[in-house]
Formats: sequence, structure tokens, C-alpha cells
Amino acid sequence: MEKFTGIPVSFQLVWLLRILLSAFCGGLIGFERATQRKSAGLHTHVVVAIASTLFSIVSKYGFYDMLTFSNVSYDPSRIASLTVTGISFIGAGTIMVHKEQISGLTTAAGLWATSAIGIAIGVGLYWVGIVAAVLLLLVQRFLREETVLNLLRKVSISLLIEASNTPHILETIQSELEKNEVHQLSIKIISVSDDHVLFSCDGEIASRIDENQIIMNLRKYPDIKRITYSPGSK
Repeated sequence: MEKFTGIPVSFQLVWLLRILLSAFCGGLIGFERATQRKSAGLHTHVVVAIASTLFSIVSKYGFYDMLTFSNVSYDPSRIASLTVTGISFIGAGTIMVHKEQISGLTTAAGLWATSAIGIAIGVGLYWVGIVAAVLLLLVQRFLREETVLNLLRKVSISLLIEASNTPHILETIQSELEKNEVHQLSIKIISVSDDHVLFSCDGEIASRIDENQIIMNLRKYPDIKRITYSPGSK
């Protein structure tokens, strides 16, 4: 049996850097959660990241001295797997149900993912942990369900436009509506006289577009006298 002389200080400094890096990544994620006024914010995510990294380091490197015994073997992934289970209890504490409405699921999932990032950095997968942290931060910050739905949803829009009966007035209205991203555009003449013409304009716009701005853009033309707007359904 060889005598165990201890883990070199240089190794321990590397592991310390892993803990600091993990704390930084967890802090980025926690800061975003804190700006959203979530129950698990900066402190919680940093603690989870540090603890997960520390557990991983202990699991992987903390039992070198036991390997000096010929009849001893160990599974370095055991503590890491138990860490994943333990974090689930913390995440469950952030989930709240009120009047059949569930909140905190994203934060709970974020804590779970932060633990995974800490484990990855703890075992030396630096770039995997860093990229995962950045990706998680971007997802939590920007990839929101309502944002995606707003990009996909269409709103029907219907306008009655009374204008002077001048040459090219139809082309002017059509061009302006298309410029304002009105799709599936249909323009019909309801009534016409020597002086005035009444158009019915129907189409679809993305829900992110402001209907009021479309109307104000049309009002810039002096030949357009009156606009009546009928909103559609989202």
C-alpha cells in the first residue's frame, strides 16, 4: 500500500477556480431571475452553483487516498447523481399553486439547470458549463411563450377609408397598407362619386404591430378624409 501524501496545492487551486467560475455563471442566471422578482434569485442560484461544483469535485477527487487500498473501489458519479435529486427538492419549493394557477416552474427548472452547470464545471467541462449558462440565460431572458405567440399570431384588421376621388388614390392606399405590413390585403370600393370614394380594406397584421400607427400613417395623405377602424380577433 502506497502512502497518501495529500492532494497537490496546484490541483486545489484549479478546483477553486472552478468554484469561482461556477459562482459567476450561477450569478448571471440568478441576476436575471432577480430582475423578474422571482423567489429564487441571485443568492439562491449562486449557492446552488457553488454547492453543485463542490459536490462534483469532492465526488471525483475527494477519495484519492482510499484508492491506495487494493480492495477499495468507488463510483465518482454517485454524489453527482444524488445532487441532481437533492436540487429537485429545492426547485419544488419555488413552485406555487394559487387558484389553479401554477407559477415558479421556470425558476425551478433554472435551479435544476444551474446545478447541472455547476456539476459540469466541477468535473472540468468548462466550455460545456459556460455555453450552457449563456444559453440558459438567453432562454430565460428572451424566449418567453407570450413573445413567441405574439410573433406568430395574426390580427385581422378592417378599415373603411373615405377619400377624395383623385387619380392613383387606390394605389396610394394599397402601397401604404403594404408598407405597414398588412398581409392578405383586400380592397373593395363600397361607393364612389365624382368627389369621394369609399374603400373597404381588410387584411391581417402581426399582433406586435400597432393599428393606431397604421391609421396615423394613412392620415398623412391629404386626399384621405376619414378612416373608420374595426378591430379583429387575436
